[in-house]
Amino acid sequence: MDMSQLMALLIAQGQKWIKEQREAFRPLGRELPDTAIAQFSLYFEERLLQKVRLVTVPVLENPKFLEAYRSTFDEKAIPLLDFTSFSGITFVDTIVLADRFASVDPNAVIFHELVHAVQYDLLGLEKFVELYLLGWINQGFNYAAIPLEMDAYELQNRYEAEPTSSFPVEEEVSRSLELMMDD
Repeated sequence: MDMSQLMALLIAQGQKWIKEQREAFRPLGRELPDTAIAQFSLYFEERLLQKVRLVTVPVLENPKFLEAYRSTFDEKAIPLLDFTSFSGITFVDTIVLADRFASVDPNAVIFHELVHAVQYDLLGLEKFVELYLLGWINQGFNYAAIPLEMDAYELQNRYEAEPTSSFPVEEEVSRSLELMMDD
């Protein structure tokens, strides 16, 4: 199997997995607390904040479908993403947080994941997964260099540096996505 075939399979499996995870976690989710909505409304549109749901789990799990490809990746010395080391993950509009990272500022993690919710909102699930995985591959399988992650971390860092300032995340994400799509 060549890399383009593997990529097509991973994109399809990733899209399916995200849909399944959203369906499984969304009913368990809780609304953002009013205090969080008040704080995050300086950055995010009200409709998004009302739509998002939060779920806390002991640890995030790796997608089971990746195990089938582990030997393919190991042969090529490609590191798989390890979701168990993540503080949170967003499944479209459902944010799942790992409570084992309780010492991390939850608002910073939620902010980061809300940026991903905006990316999903603007791109749609299919395009988000495609760009995320292509970014991972094109950046040498380096999680920190995935453009969608870099944007989320950049905006999270702005938020953490000045948590009472205000900037429109959706506009910032739109601008970044336009640049990304032009490349």
